[in-house]
Amino acid sequence: MAIVNAQIKTTDTNLLDPYGANAAPYEGAVPENKTYAITNILVCNPSTTDTIAFDMHLVPFNDPVDTNTTSVVKSLSLPPGETFTFDSERVILEAGDRVVMSADTAGSFGNISVSLIAPGKTYEIVTAGDTDFVAIGSADNNPGTVFTASAAGIGTGTVTLSGYSALAATVSYMEV
Repeated sequence: MAIVNAQIKTTDTNLLDPYGANAAPYEGAVPENKTYAITNILVCNPSTTDTIAFDMHLVPFNDPVDTNTTSVVKSLSLPPGETFTFDSERVILEAGDRVVMSADTAGSFGNISVSLIAPGKTYEIVTAGDTDFVAIGSADNNPGTVFTASAAGIGTGTVTLSGYSALAATVSYMEV
C-alpha cells in the first residue's frame, strides 16, 4: 500500500501527483502502464477557526474536470478540526485517470519562516528581512511578491502560502 499527501489548493489539485512529477501525458495522474486501487481518501481541516468547503472529482484519462460528469463530492463543508473519510467503495483508476480536489477558500495561514519553505509550493513574501528570495525562485525581494519556491531559504524573511487552502488530503492506494 502506498500513500500520497497533498495540501489542497483553491484551484484544481491532482492528488496522485500533486507536483506534476509524472512524465507527459500522465502529469497529475496514475502513471503509464499502472493501475491503482484507491482504498481511502482522508481530508483534514487543521484550522481552528475556518470551515472550508471542497469538491472532489474522479476524472478519466484525457477528460476535463466537469461538475456535471466527474464530481463525486460537491461543496462539502468541513468544520475546523474535522476529517472527512471517503472509503465506502474501492475505486480502480487506470493510467491517466486522476483524483482532483479544490477548496472554495484559503482559510487562515500564519507567517512561515523561510527555513520551512517547501520547494514547489507557491508563497507570498510577507517580510524580506535579510533573506535573498531571488536565490530561491522569486523575481525580487519585495513584500507582496508571489513566487514558486525552488528551495528553502536562509535568513529572517517570512512568507505565507499563496493559493492553498488549509485542507490536507491523504490518498492510500494499492497498485494492481
